[in-house]
Amino acid sequence: MADTAPIGKGELRRLRTSPLWDELDEPAQTALLQLLAREIADEQTFLTEVQVIWRQHASFRRVLRKYLADRGTTERAVPEQAQPEPDTDAAVVPQDLAGAAPPDRRYLNLSLTWPISRQVVPQDWQLGAGAHYHLRLDIGDLGRDSLLRDSARPLPDDALPHRDDGGRGDWLQITVLSEDFLVPDRRHAMFLPLDGHAYACPCPPGGRHVCRPEHRGRYVWIPVTAPDGPRSEASLRVTVAYRGNLLQSATVVARVAEREDSAGGSLRGEVDFTLTSGFLGLEDLPSRDAAIRVSRGYDGALVVDVDGGDRPVSTFWLTEAQIEGALARARTVLTDVHATRAVPPEKPGDTAIPPLDRLGPDNTKNPEEFRDDLWRLAAVGWDLLHLLAPVPAQRAALRDRLREPATIQICRQQGQPLMFPWALVYDIPVDTGDSPVYCESGLEQARHGDGAGRACPDSVRHTRNTVCPYGFWGFRHAIEQPTSRKDRGTLPLWAGRGLGAPHMTVGRALTLPRADLTERHLLSLRRQFGAANVRDCDSRESLLDELFRAGQDCVYFYCHGRRQKDAADRTGATELEIGDGERVRPADISARMTETTGTTETPGTTGTTETTGTTGATGTKGWRDWEENAPLVFLNGCHTTDDTPGTWLTFVDVFSSLGASGVIGTEISVGQNFAGEVAQSFWRHFLAGLTVGESLHRVRAELLGKGNLLGLAYTAYCCADLRLSRP
Repeated sequence: MADTAPIGKGELRRLRTSPLWDELDEPAQTALLQLLAREIADEQTFLTEVQVIWRQHASFRRVLRKYLADRGTTERAVPEQAQPEPDTDAAVVPQDLAGAAPPDRRYLNLSLTWPISRQVVPQDWQLGAGAHYHLRLDIGDLGRDSLLRDSARPLPDDALPHRDDGGRGDWLQITVLSEDFLVPDRRHAMFLPLDGHAYACPCPPGGRHVCRPEHRGRYVWIPVTAPDGPRSEASLRVTVAYRGNLLQSATVVARVAEREDSAGGSLRGEVDFTLTSGFLGLEDLPSRDAAIRVSRGYDGALVVDVDGGDRPVSTFWLTEAQIEGALARARTVLTDVHATRAVPPEKPGDTAIPPLDRLGPDNTKNPEEFRDDLWRLAAVGWDLLHLLAPVPAQRAALRDRLREPATIQICRQQGQPLMFPWALVYDIPVDTGDSPVYCESGLEQARHGDGAGRACPDSVRHTRNTVCPYGFWGFRHAIEQPTSRKDRGTLPLWAGRGLGAPHMTVGRALTLPRADLTERHLLSLRRQFGAANVRDCDSRESLLDELFRAGQDCVYFYCHGRRQKDAADRTGATELEIGDGERVRPADISARMTETTGTTETPGTTGTTETTGTTGATGTKGWRDWEENAPLVFLNGCHTTDDTPGTWLTFVDVFSSLGASGVIGTEISVGQNFAGEVAQSFWRHFLAGLTVGESLHRVRAELLGKGNLLGLAYTAYCCADLRLSRP
């Protein structure tokens, strides 16, 4: 090297553990990690390889000069003589933990530290504007100074797949995202061994270990820079992923002042999403291509992080007005697809004109109307993509990642009320000022395909204003929206008891306009499930009693969905109309669930007392049966999952808390005949052994073949790979 000193294995490994490593660009990091993973015994050969990388990568030359200039001030000390040759049979114990007893339970820990001293910033400290810090992350015993101490969830030692490094553990991916702090635009890797603490090492993520214990460190140190000016709240998000599944996310919030101050601060953290409680059942999780995380941000805005699988794609804020506007436009177009709008009377005494169904008797649309529907919905879907990826480079990165059919995981922060129409997102550019260009290959496959196809056979020719059904995420991708499993075990991949013929509980309204369609629909369900296995509940009390009896496999609501208007918050809570106009609110089911947990509050005390037996027709066993059986819930009605930012409780969250494996619902009002066809088609595929994702795709494909886009109005809140449990 012409203008710097040579760097050997020991120095390169120390550079790998220093904060300067994050200043390298990704190609340089990859080349150096691959070099460290090779078993090069001869030191001169190693130096020659380093020199090649030094010449090829400007970022390595720049970082190496800085590293050698201030060596010994910002790196963790690792003695040069403590750098033995790689040994794949070495014990999996980080050097800074050698001799320490392995933790009984493992947790995600986060702390903010000063970069030179590595001392932890106290939680009552105000950060300085523009100041540099390190986010220290580890997985092991619960740290006394962890910002997540009050909300941490344990990691059981025996619940991981242990597929990596010859069965010795699991590679996890760490990502830090923020609109406030300056953070590295890259992923970080940690290896979680069979027992003991997780560690960072110089080995390429996903491969076998060739490092020695003394090459490993307990912590991942991630440089972060505070905002340039004072903030009452500045936040960053941390995600831990396994094979593309977002296992857990946490938010760190800090107060930023002009200068650091040891008083008046508020540094805190919280685990806000957990795909599997305690990281349980990871061995069953299929890999995912992209993840979208939705959380609550500053001033009530919603923060949406889009992760393209190998690196973050975008992170942005949505106001309530933006969300409400996007939902309103999407639902208006979807509603117009199948019905005219009601016309109110112009003056007293006039008769209102009710909405008229645009669909044929078998829910078809003619080809001309179908093309017009596609064009109108594509324009709305392109606007939705702009919300997800506002910058052209972000849209290009997302498009490249999701060009082929993929599985997208939507992770909604616990208690977060956003319901975004992800299936309607359209990723082919649309300019409504020009005429549409219809993709005949895509239209032909939609009309005459077998329902299994997801990709357009002529997608390479898609350009601006190309209108193709497979430009919509809902037709091309499998979109799963699992609810947070915090304190509720593993992500369900099986629904029902698996004890033979599945049972179905039906809650239905007696006020639906066509009694003949209702009877025909119920007859179809009895044929699919068996007459003896369908429990028909046409009153509020019979339904609530039945929900908490044993033996739930599938729960189906065929009814009206109403929204009780509230002048205070403009939205009110969703209600289901059962029987002859009787209403069931989410809180009603939550109250029964609380009643069956077996705890009562003693007046004058702050604790609870365990009770035994049952309460009324329900009881502790009824609620526990839901947890054990994990039934699938289908809400087939009007406005049953169309949540808005003001809604404080939803059926999706309540049924998930009860123990449901998943919840399916409509985003708009749908006609009775159409609702019946969708449900019968879905249950037919689901009972045949297809997953929820596959079944919903087949329903959409069948409707698409009729020129009907309304299959996109149904949303599944569960794992896309959820299927019916069988004996």
